[in-house]
Amino acid sequence: MSTSTFSLAALLLLAACAAPVDRGPRTPDRDDVGLEDVGTLPVGLSADDVETLTELGVPVVVPSDPGTFEVVELEASAVDRSASYSVRYQRADGACFELSGGSEGFGGPSLPIVSTDVRVNGLGRTVRVHEASRDPGATSAQVWGAGTIVSEFIDLDGASALFLSDTAGGCRPVTLDEGVQIVRSLVQLQPSSRSAAGVGPLGAFAPAEDLLERVNAASSPELAADAIARRYSGEADRVTVDVLSESGYEAVALVTAFGLRDDSIRDERLRLTYTPYDGTWELTAAGRQVRCWQGRGHQDWSDQACL
Repeated sequence: MSTSTFSLAALLLLAACAAPVDRGPRTPDRDDVGLEDVGTLPVGLSADDVETLTELGVPVVVPSDPGTFEVVELEASAVDRSASYSVRYQRADGACFELSGGSEGFGGPSLPIVSTDVRVNGLGRTVRVHEASRDPGATSAQVWGAGTIVSEFIDLDGASALFLSDTAGGCRPVTLDEGVQIVRSLVQLQPSSRSAAGVGPLGAFAPAEDLLERVNAASSPELAADAIARRYSGEADRVTVDVLSESGYEAVALVTAFGLRDDSIRDERLRLTYTPYDGTWELTAAGRQVRCWQGRGHQDWSDQACL
């Protein structure tokens, strides 16, 4: 599919899923993600929201300046190697817009409707934003809905995102000028401070910067992780390698060594994050957890050192 052709079925599906749920208006507090985590103005997402989105393993874009809009709905899904998300914003006057994206490309409007190019400095690219006619009898209004504001699909390193503001869910579209301002403020979401520290289903991992001192790369994340696992040869009873997640954007592997030949550490596991680079998967982040021998500290997995 070319970058200028949009799948109408995909857009209609987006519109059908856009009705907001009763999440309730809220104002971000200081624990929510703002200047500290995204590096721009607050985006109205909590730390839990950011963790949910960034753990999808695909690039996620949000407005750094949503104005008086508040987040009313957030959906995120990851099935096998396919991931998608949508974040819906609403203003007190009933205007709404949605940012959707995922690992599958969307496309862009194919009908000749009013459009303008917007430079998005936060993404380092120019994005075209379109407006359907407000005349209900016009072809673009019949296809898109009168006054709908929609961007072309935004290519994000193997994934894509789309800005959409229409009448779904009883909302009214924003104006073209408002849509341009929102799109201009888009930034790629970064992990919250909690996510960056490695807090997830496995708990917190201590930084393992020693693993980054040597290049670790291979044609697949599993092969690269296998190379790390081989470092335990003769030093552990058993070593396992598991690929926890993999997308075109990022992969996470877990190397676990049991029964270490060490006076303090009984078991050790490494959380390894790989990103694609020049035809290979290269280690870009690493964390470590340990379990201690009896009498030498904690018996559960922890980022704390043994005695």
